[in-house]
Amino acid sequence: MSIAEPHREGRGDTLLLVHCALVSDERPSAYARLVEKVGGELARLLVFALSGPHGRRGSSSP
Repeated sequence: MSIAEPHREGRGDTLLLVHCALVSDERPSAYARLVEKVGGELARLLVFALSGPHGRRGSSSP
């Protein structure tokens, strides 16, 4: 298939629905998956290091 050829009607809709069906609402959070892979202590360290000051709760002073 070349770029110049038209896509079959409905193909995009079907593909999108298939991909959406693969995403589960029961999927663990990214943090939970990270804890599973590297452990709790390292996960906390990584998240703290990667989150900027805007992502940390605490003092509101500049």
